[in-house]
Amino acid sequence: MGQVRITIDPVSEMNRDDIVLELFQRAATDREHGAAEIEATLIRGLLELPVAFRPVSLYEGARLLAAGQPAMANLRKLAAAADDSETEDGFKTWLAWRFEVLTEIPERLAANAWPHIERSAAVVTLSRSSAVAAALEGAWERGWSGSAVVLDGTASGRGADQAQSLEASGRVISRPDADAPIWLEQVSVVVLVGADAVGVRRFVNAAGTRILLELARQREVVTVLVADTAKDVDDELVEEILRRSPVHSESPDREWPIFEAVPLDLVTTRVSEQS
Repeated sequence: MGQVRITIDPVSEMNRDDIVLELFQRAATDREHGAAEIEATLIRGLLELPVAFRPVSLYEGARLLAAGQPAMANLRKLAAAADDSETEDGFKTWLAWRFEVLTEIPERLAANAWPHIERSAAVVTLSRSSAVAAALEGAWERGWSGSAVVLDGTASGRGADQAQSLEASGRVISRPDADAPIWLEQVSVVVLVGADAVGVRRFVNAAGTRILLELARQREVVTVLVADTAKDVDDELVEEILRRSPVHSESPDREWPIFEAVPLDLVTTRVSEQS
């Protein structure tokens, strides 16, 4: 997670608001990182500001974040906390609490995912997910000798980016989505996916997730959803997220949704920071 360092004129109220909105805008337009990474970077930046921030800038920042990252449930909750804040001190207290939680989540996810990974020879995943990365990195730290097979998940899914970021931790194999059936035929394979939002019946993740899980079910492969509880939402919100989510466009006649809703019954088990 990158460090945010900002120098401002402490007497300039306008500059103060601009800096707050810049932090929210960066988070709203970040397409390079997972939801937890984006949230942690934003919170760190807000906590490190050397001046007070006004409610008006928090409200506007909340709108920017909600509009820019409609699929990420944890960022929706941060936006709601900013929008509902009555005092700066109250909001900063919430930010400090949430940041502490975020620092603990990767290890908790890794520990709870470990029983599902430790006996596998390979883990198949797709798209960029900080929760999946935490589970895999934690497994390698625990002595796992298996391979992570990261499918592309289309250009919008950023699977290639996930593969590159994991290479420093263990053996990673980057493959196109079409190779999924080959890897699912291997012995001792587990499918691991993340989520941007988790409802009661469905969860939201990168397009291509449903096909991967359906293939895994046909082959009786264990599938694990890794997502912390900040991703939990009402089922009604799943539909709203899908309506507001952007599409990936290569040309006017080549567009596809970046996110899709996937039935939870395609998942063998759910792993969170709590279990």
